[in-house]
Amino acid sequence: MAVVIRAATADDVDGVVVSVAALFAEDGATRDRLRNPDWPALEGRDWCSGLMADPAVLVVVAAAGSEVLGHLVGTYTEASPMWLGVRAELVSMFVDPRVRGEGIGSRLVEHFRDWARDRGAVRIHVEAYAANEAALRFYRRQGFAPLSEKLAADL
Repeated sequence: MAVVIRAATADDVDGVVVSVAALFAEDGATRDRLRNPDWPALEGRDWCSGLMADPAVLVVVAAAGSEVLGHLVGTYTEASPMWLGVRAELVSMFVDPRVRGEGIGSRLVEHFRDWARDRGAVRIHVEAYAANEAALRFYRRQGFAPLSEKLAADL
């Protein structure tokens, strides 16, 4: 099956929502008790549609025909008096377990990297749960390195 990486369209919204829901179920909702596991079903469609309409946001899919097998959402932030360069953040990414290991995640990240570079970004960053060792290994293979450590304490 030939998988292409392309910009998401309105026809992909349902597939992106399914992909976001799968990410939520596999990662966020299992690793953070404050994540609402029902959020994708409740808000995912509006969230995805809003992102696709925002020119400062990248939404791409890994698709085989009309089937969405993964997604990536990225944003960029202009330089400011506080931040001396344009930055881009990989906000959300998921690849269907059926096609993991086929280089699709790497292709999604490369697409994001090119998009960020085209907008003048001098840094890209991503946040992953410390307990998600597979994601951390993957992102390190993509050239990401620890810059800071985000700590949390439940009350």
